[in-house]
Amino acid sequence: MLKTRFNYIILFCLLCSNHVFSEIITVSLIGAAVATSGLFGWNSIKSQTYCRFKECCDEKYIHFDLDKLGQSFSQRMYGQPLVNEITNILKAHKEGLYDKEKKNKKALVLSLHGWSGVGKNYAANMIAEAIFQKGIESQYVKVFMGKKDFDCTNIQETRNKLIAEVNEIVKSCPTSLIVFDEIHEMCPSILDAIKPMLDHHHAVDGVDYRNSIFIFISNIGGKEIAMNLLDLYGQGIKRNEVDFHNFEPIIRRISYSSGGFEKSSTIAQHLIDHYIPFLPLEQQHVEMCALAEFRNHGIYHPTEEMMADALSVITYGPTEEQPIFANNGCKRFTKQVPYVIQKHKNNL
Repeated sequence: MLKTRFNYIILFCLLCSNHVFSEIITVSLIGAAVATSGLFGWNSIKSQTYCRFKECCDEKYIHFDLDKLGQSFSQRMYGQPLVNEITNILKAHKEGLYDKEKKNKKALVLSLHGWSGVGKNYAANMIAEAIFQKGIESQYVKVFMGKKDFDCTNIQETRNKLIAEVNEIVKSCPTSLIVFDEIHEMCPSILDAIKPMLDHHHAVDGVDYRNSIFIFISNIGGKEIAMNLLDLYGQGIKRNEVDFHNFEPIIRRISYSSGGFEKSSTIAQHLIDHYIPFLPLEQQHVEMCALAEFRNHGIYHPTEEMMADALSVITYGPTEEQPIFANNGCKRFTKQVPYVIQKHKNNL
């Protein structure tokens, strides 16, 4: 008993020393702790010492707060009725983490599509915030960027590096979140490198990916989503009445001939579980975006002139004859609203 306590104390001191943030822990000391206390005891020690100071792959840091996600979507996402279904999709995935009878049979793969500025990255950030205590900054969240990370030079080397990086993060935490942004700028064939990780496999190179989440983000299909929405409007279908089946066949067809998805097995072999269409925003939605950005800067009641200045950067389409949808979404408000506030500062 005394020897066990002594080992605990040594281990605690090591973890709480100046090297507390180091990953290096001596094998002999870990072996002694596990030998004397068992694996359960080691996990308990780790959670009370090491994991108090450094993020670990446990429920303290990975809480899957999907009620928070639903609230975030309802309060901070405008004009995207189908995005709310992501909460239910993730709830089903979460059940597979804890219910043996509903165990996940493959990684969850979501593909977010739509014009720039309609909230795709915003939604991905909200998902990270809801799942991980540290949100998008979690060490168990990895974001890859289209052309920056995956151009068409040294393709095999790039594929090998991608496999190694994804393997490493999921090996460190089976419930990791992997995000591929700007798929439309990615070199074709790169994504096929991770095809085995998305498929129905117990393990790939000794790593189980079935509880991990992959999110693809792209502008692919944005125009087609807008035109199809106009057709649905013409049929008397309202914006909040649309469903996934209204858009998925179109998105799949366009994606299979575009960017990083071109002739990709992720599409051909049906490894993407849900195609999430982000609908083009209308005037009422961009106005809500502008008001939210003003609130972020402490302006809760902008004047009509301030709102007019903020909205002046928004153009509408898809054609001059049909100025229904905002061509550039809400992105431009990030810089436009602070400028407008400065411009009208003396009148506030």
